[in-house]
Amino acid sequence: MTTIAVIGAGIVGLAVSASLMARGHRVHLYDPNVPGEGTSFGNAGLIANYATAPMASLDTLRSLPRELRRPDASLSVDRRYTPSLLGFGRRFLSAATPARFARNKAALIALIEDAVGAQHALLDALDVPGLFADTGCLQIVRDNDTAAGLDGVAAAKRRDGVECRALTAEEVRGLEPELNAEGLRGGVFFPGTRHLKNPLAVSQTLRRRLESQGLRWHRSRVHALTAQRDGGWRLSTASHQARGEGGGHPHDALVDRVVLCAGIANNALLKALGVQLPVVSERGYHISLQTPLALSRPVGWLAHHFYATPMEEGIRLAGTTEFSASASSPDERRWERLRHWGSALFGRPVSLGGRWLGVRHSTPDGLPVIGAVPGHEGLYLAYGHGHLGLTLSAQTGRLIAAMIDGDELPGYSANLSPGRFMGDRR
Repeated sequence: MTTIAVIGAGIVGLAVSASLMARGHRVHLYDPNVPGEGTSFGNAGLIANYATAPMASLDTLRSLPRELRRPDASLSVDRRYTPSLLGFGRRFLSAATPARFARNKAALIALIEDAVGAQHALLDALDVPGLFADTGCLQIVRDNDTAAGLDGVAAAKRRDGVECRALTAEEVRGLEPELNAEGLRGGVFFPGTRHLKNPLAVSQTLRRRLESQGLRWHRSRVHALTAQRDGGWRLSTASHQARGEGGGHPHDALVDRVVLCAGIANNALLKALGVQLPVVSERGYHISLQTPLALSRPVGWLAHHFYATPMEEGIRLAGTTEFSASASSPDERRWERLRHWGSALFGRPVSLGGRWLGVRHSTPDGLPVIGAVPGHEGLYLAYGHGHLGLTLSAQTGRLIAAMIDGDELPGYSANLSPGRFMGDRR
């Protein structure tokens, strides 16, 4: 029986642990924080079957200057973080060329197709009523938006294999009467999109299930990895301590394999091994609304890149993109923008029930980093999922488990390899 350390206990780390344990491996999960309480808690909760186009494209490059100049921009770049984005930016430009965009999009479409089925299977296997809903999702357009025609948007998604249809404003309101009718142009409906009612409850349920099957969770931070001459890895860790009690008790552990699922925190562990990948901090914000609203499904406002999702806590408005250091102070204006956009979306003032900020980990080509690290036997990566961590988590687990066991892999897995960023410096 192989002993494997999974570092990082978000939804990706939990899903990787589940796949490895299903194949009979002994899994030790390391995270100083409670599983699922990080970015896996704060997302919009969608299993995004519609997310078939990487961000790096000529269309994005054309729209980027205008977006960055907008006073209410949903995308921003912290100037202090710019030096950390130089390698990312060069590769983003390269990935946006038509040939590379087409290649990356084909890989993403195939990955999404497998991932949605895997994620549904994982959620269904939890067998807990009320964790999710299969009511589809809407993406809406208003009069002041500059989005393309809705029929064209829907047709493009159907060419990618995604079931959807364009709706008139009246049809959108028929599905969601709470939406502001003034200025509503229409929308696109994706009937096959599932959403979570409580992302944290999903992670907690999965963690408890895995612990009952033998998962060992160590509330410890791994601060160093050392390859052993005879194979395997030594983990140097410090156990969690309550605030004010110091750094915890250091100890080492020996394992056969290591899978890094710790998001942007992976970069520090990799740097110590001489590995640097262009995975950067892309922060997202959400607010929860106290205002009672009868919303049946997630509604995305395309122009502002956010979703309003009905959850147990009420409506959650989640999204936007901020390239900034993970530890920098929150931009208070982003929460206010979400509140303002929420008022416009529903045509009434909305009151806040809570605020949240989390750190995504994003790649320049829009594909996650999943696979073995060249030159470091027994070390695997599972991060760089950007906005799709929840959607891709179960399939990420299946891919990692297949790689470790030497099984045949889908063709697109080569496009996800860490090696794609280690051969050149573009």
